Amino acid sequence: MTIEQLHERLRRPPSPSSVSGSLPVLSFGDLRTARVATIGLNPSKREYLDSDGRELDGPERRFETLRSLGTLDRASLSDYRCDVAIERMQRYFGPGKPVYAWFRAPDRILTSMGVSYQAGDAVHLDLVQEATDPTWSAFTRRNPLEAQRLRATDEPFLRWQLETCPLCVVICNGRTMYEAVHRLLGSKEAMRGRLQRVTWRVGVGSIGGREVGLAGWNLSLAHAGLRIEEQQHLGTILAANLREVGIQW
Repeated sequence: MTIEQLHERLRRPPSPSSVSGSLPVLSFGDLRTARVATIGLNPSKREYLDSDGRELDGPERRFETLRSLGTLDRASLSDYRCDVAIERMQRYFGPGKPVYAWFRAPDRILTSMGVSYQAGDAVHLDLVQEATDPTWSAFTRRNPLEAQRLRATDEPFLRWQLETCPLCVVICNGRTMYEAVHRLLGSKEAMRGRLQRVTWRVGVGSIGGREVGLAGWNLSLAHAGLRIEEQQHLGTILAANLREVGIQW
């Protein structure tokens, strides 16, 4: 992974629907140490804004912004300011950091697989790196062409991350993410099953000259209705089936 490409992504102009003053979230956690990645659609606007739409600041701040870095626009970001922004992303799950509650459910699955965001051996990535306002579902209804363009622009960056980072397993939180990463990895589904309303899948693909395990399910965990113990059980199921097809992490 080259720092120049990370800087280039940070300096790319925002979408008209990007959260004002925000930067693209390149990763939640440190890709250099991760063996497992969860994949979502795009960062929540709540990573940058409070419930009243004001920019998070002080101890509530999760990511750097143009304002916190003291720059007018993305194109003006110096290498140093880019590095400051990247370091905060890498430390997202560090001790004492304000982590968005959305990550609790996928972390239960990861913990059942023997990894975690907090330990640094798991990381979160998105198909689209821009946090949008309105949220993605409302954004796609109001501006479907812009949403399509943004996804087409951002997905190659995710491909590059998967190619260049030493990930062994990719876990997709929802059908859209699973289908997109399935295409990127050229994976073949090996196993499938059900847990309540959730249909889970496990397969094997390849990227960057190495084999990668792929797991996912049909519904976002936020809407799947799984209890805590069921989320933990889903992680146990996925781990067992990934090992069954020869994937180790």
